[in-house]
Amino acid sequence: MTQSVKFDKLAATYDAARGGEGRGHMTAATISPHLAPGSVLEVGVGTGVVAAGLAALGHTVRGVDVSQPMLEVAAKRFDGELLLGDGMALPFEDASQDNVVYVHALHLMPDMASALSEAARVLRPGGRVVVRHGDPVADSDDLVLILRQVQGMQPARPDEPAAVRTAAEVAGLQMCQQGLEPEYESGMSPETFIALIVNRQVPFLQRLAPERAAEVVEPILKQLYALPEPQRVRRQAWSCWLTVAQKQV
Repeated sequence: MTQSVKFDKLAATYDAARGGEGRGHMTAATISPHLAPGSVLEVGVGTGVVAAGLAALGHTVRGVDVSQPMLEVAAKRFDGELLLGDGMALPFEDASQDNVVYVHALHLMPDMASALSEAARVLRPGGRVVVRHGDPVADSDDLVLILRQVQGMQPARPDEPAAVRTAAEVAGLQMCQQGLEPEYESGMSPETFIALIVNRQVPFLQRLAPERAAEVVEPILKQLYALPEPQRVRRQAWSCWLTVAQKQV
């Protein structure tokens, strides 16, 4: 299944398991201080939650995505320029962009170094690439401990810090900053997490064959059903990796 087909199918429910506009605006606030002056191109703009957050902070934002249904959702909350396009061949001229942003999207590219080389091509000298990447981490509570089990079942991510740094350097970008930084806060109850799992809205489960998903889900659901106060929302502050790189002048 191609990335575009996969995300076409997820467009209507994509935000439900990922925090929606609230999370998007919080993520935008952590990206904004690292941007160079000028406009922002978000590659893998998806449903537009981060783009809308950046626009609300006063940035001129455009987005590109491989999925037309995703862009149609984005257009309902964000009135900036939205283009159907591939992050490996961006539909922009050389040195035409001030900033290129990836929010948990760089790892979806077939080759991160080639994707960042394409970002470098469209950046003006002095322009920046800002990447949010990697698995989120939070202080432990009873729900986070179960979430970590789900994360632990997933294949290793290609966007771990050293790999992103190497990809940026291969692309000829100059590293400015890399670290594990706060990104967003969220709240979820055991009941909500149970519903996401039962409806297979957890991205990891969507990639599994039904029989394997059932095998994985059973012990997780058993633990969730055993938690006290199933309707009580647990609040967590999540951190993810932030990498900032710049096109040399």
